[in-house]
This record gives sequence, C-alpha cells and structure tokens, in this order.
Amino acid sequence: MKMQKKRIVQCGLSLICAFGIALSGMSVHAEEVDSLEDKTSNLQSQLEGINQDLVTISNEIAETEVKIEESNNEVFRLEASLQISRNNEEVQYANMKTRIKYMYENGSDTLLSMICEAKSMGEFLNRVDFIQNITKYDKDMLENMVKVREGIEEQEAELKSRQQELLDLQSQLDSEQAALQAKAEETSTDLATVNAQLEAARAAQKKQEEEAQRKADEQLAKKAQEETKQASASAGSNTSAGNNNPSNNNSSNNTSSDSSNSGSGGYVIPSGGLTPSKGRIWYNGHTETYYSQKVLPGGGLAIPGRHIASDGTIRDADGYIVLASDDYPRGTVVETSLGAGKVYDTGSGSGNIDLYTDW
Repeated sequence: MKMQKKRIVQCGLSLICAFGIALSGMSVHAEEVDSLEDKTSNLQSQLEGINQDLVTISNEIAETEVKIEESNNEVFRLEASLQISRNNEEVQYANMKTRIKYMYENGSDTLLSMICEAKSMGEFLNRVDFIQNITKYDKDMLENMVKVREGIEEQEAELKSRQQELLDLQSQLDSEQAALQAKAEETSTDLATVNAQLEAARAAQKKQEEEAQRKADEQLAKKAQEETKQASASAGSNTSAGNNNPSNNNSSNNTSSDSSNSGSGGYVIPSGGLTPSKGRIWYNGHTETYYSQKVLPGGGLAIPGRHIASDGTIRDADGYIVLASDDYPRGTVVETSLGAGKVYDTGSGSGNIDLYTDW
C-alpha cells in the first residue's frame, strides 16, 4: 500500500513538473504576444495620427492654392487698372503740354488782349478766372492721376509680396506633406512587420498550448494506466492470499461465484477514471460519458461474450469495454480511462466516447 502511494505521488510530481515547464514556456510566448500587441497598437495610433495630419495639410494646401489663384486674379486686375491709369496720365500730360505750348507760342499778348477786350468788369473777372481754372485743372488732374497710379503700384507691390508668401507657404506645406507621406509609408511597413511577428507569436503560443495539453493528457493517461495496473496487481495479490487461507474458502468461493455471475472479476475503477458520480471527464484527447444497459438494453449490438465486469462496465468475450463513438469505425480498439474498449455502437457525438455500463 505504501509503495502504491509512493508511485502515485511520484506520478503526480512528474505531472506537476510537466505542467510547470509547459506553463513557463507559455508565459514567455504570452509576454512576447503582449509586447507585440502593444507595439501594434502604438504603431496603429501613430499611423492614424499621421493620416490625420496628412488630411489637415491637404486641406491647407487646397486653401492656399485657392488664395494663390485669387491673388493672381487680383494682380491681373491691378495690372490692367495700372495700365489704364498710366494711359490716362499720359493723355492728360499730353493735353497739358499742348495747352502750354499754345500759350507759349501765341504769347501772353493774346491772353492779355482777350482779358482786356472784356466789355464789363464781370466779363473781365470771368475770363481771368477761366484762365486760372484751366491751369489749375491741368495741375490737379495730373496730380490726381499720379496719386492713383502710385496707389495702384503700392497695392500691386503688396499683393505680389503676399503672393510670394503664399507660394512659400505652399512649398513648405508640400515639403511637410512629402515628409508625412514618407513617415506614413515607413510606419505602415513597420506595422506590417510587427503584425507578421504577432501572428507568428500567436501561432507559436497556440502550438505550445496544444503541445502542453497533449503532454498533460499523456501524463493523465499514463497515470491512469499505472493506477489501473497497481489496482489490478493489488486485487490479484489479495485474491491469491485469500485462496491460500483455509479460513477464507467460503468467502473466496462466494467471490468467485459473484464474479462468474457478473462475467469478470478483478476490474477496479482507477483514480481519475469515469464514475457514476462524475458522469463526464476529459481523457486522452476526448471526453467520456456513459450510458446504462438499464436504460438502453442494447439487444441489437451483437456483443460476443457480453457480461458485466466487476467495475460495472459491459465487456465482450475479450474483456474489451463496449463503446459508442462517432469518430471511430466499429471494431476499433480505443484506450479509455477504465481500460481498453472496442467500438460497437454510435450516437455519442463528435469528440466524445460513451462507455456501456450497468450503473
């Protein structure tokens, strides 16, 4: 009994060590996946920010182009106005020169005689005022045209300066846009690389988890098999001891009689195996449940040597537990938590095996 306990403890320790090694590896992969997910999130945020900046700069470039177009139109308008002003100034200047030339060529006597020929004081004053007005008109018109021309030239200079500022701004925005586009492409490349690494890490993590589950299942199966062997050996020893003890002949005979009635003796439900109280367990990559002949007699299964074993399972002449499975063809031998079984029936559902019992 002590040896059996020692073996169970050793098996449990080996199972714990296997889980520990698997979990340590899984922890490394989990940390790598978390780190890559953080990098992916950061790069995605950076890319979204860059794209938003690109949208903003594109809008600014579009607005600047509109302003430049408006500025060009205004420059064209001012240049036309300036040309008109210059033409008017030249015409007015030419007219003034013509009148001055006339006065100079005809001398002041003509003007004096025109004034003196006035027949009244009122006419005299009107003619003097007329001559003065002509001179003042020429002077005022010329000064006004000069001011208009200078004003247009100033507006044109300011507008061209503003136009140059807009062109410089457009060049700056174009450079910033090109830099952001290059940064967006670089970030997209980095994001694709990290995504590929993340997918690889997730695949490795999944593979390791599956491997850890497989090893755990193998350890559980190995442990169950060892416990079954130990229990069978212990039961055999107890039976041998009872047969050698005369005082136990009656008891031995009764046990043999009971075993022959049930079809087989020496089967003990191992620790961790399927029981009436558990009803459903996970074992060796599949789930296990049971169905009772008390509910489903199964008369049409044609089981050779059908009998009830001492653990309550229904077995055939070769000692195989009668199984139902949708994953294995009939006649397939499958290892279960209670020992080897053979498929005789279906309807268990994929991934599950039903053990036929008398529970």
